Amino acid sequence: MMKSKTLRPLALMSSIAFLAFSLVACDKQENAAIPNNVQMVVDTGPGGGSDLFAREIVKIAQQAHVLDQNWPVLSKPQGGGLAAMNFLNEHANDPNYISAFTSKWVSTGFTAGNKAATTVDKLTVIAMLADEQQLVAVPAKSPYNTFADFIADAKKHPGQLVQVGGAYQSVDNLAALQIQKNTGTSWKYLSFADGGPRITALLRGDAQMMIGAQNDFSEQVAAGQLKIIGVLSSDRNKKFPNVSTLIEQGVPMNGVPDELQFRGIAAPPGVKPETIAWYQNIFSKLVKSPEWEKYMAEEGDRTQYVTGDALKQKMSSYTTDIKQLVTLLKEKN
Repeated sequence: MMKSKTLRPLALMSSIAFLAFSLVACDKQENAAIPNNVQMVVDTGPGGGSDLFAREIVKIAQQAHVLDQNWPVLSKPQGGGLAAMNFLNEHANDPNYISAFTSKWVSTGFTAGNKAATTVDKLTVIAMLADEQQLVAVPAKSPYNTFADFIADAKKHPGQLVQVGGAYQSVDNLAALQIQKNTGTSWKYLSFADGGPRITALLRGDAQMMIGAQNDFSEQVAAGQLKIIGVLSSDRNKKFPNVSTLIEQGVPMNGVPDELQFRGIAAPPGVKPETIAWYQNIFSKLVKSPEWEKYMAEEGDRTQYVTGDALKQKMSSYTTDIKQLVTLLKEKN
């Protein structure tokens, strides 16, 4: 009897200890899914498009009081997105890394020579945030006042005109290849990693035309050095409302996605649903803030907050379009 009375309290204590351990373990598991030391990975160096975009996200989120932490920006500029995607893949399941990615990552995956390279579909795409409208710019003294003028000259001088831009797999080059196919024209592509040398090449006369975002050209247009001669999307640009779209100019745009360049947030593969929900809670509040609306207007971008199944469908459709464009790039090379 004495032995039984002694064992019962011990068994009860053991059960309580086991329950407490289980609760702590569950709590730790849930907490492990919640980011506590976030770093934003970008595919450009300091001052590049994705670097600036990531820093603006953090600044605006803090100003709008939806974020009380500082998220350092980690640069992985090699390979036009490949290094950044590989870095995320190497940190699978880690909730503390996210990346401000662009649609360029989709085409980069198709053009990577290394078959083991990470592609966007292997990552966890959390949200699409913005559509970055693409414009066509030429030197202010250029004889071209519309993109249709440029096409007409390209027909007269096949293979002689030059477009300046980013990496060969960038969307500006892919869109141009499709337009060349649609119009029976051809021109050269001059590639620079950073925006500064592209503008310099355009102003110096090394190239006749460049496709880019509004903020790539705003300062030079205001200074009277460049002019905008076309808009690639179906809507006109709000900052340059008198510039017609390429469709309005009669340039056939079949095969070119209307949302050619977009920006979003991706995480490593395998992150938990709690992690995704934690980030989406922040970004859904961010894009509704007046500070974000002001930033979008300044950049000439349009808020496109898409998540869940709608995002999967949009990524799938975009991937199909880009895959077709990449075949043009491979044919040319």
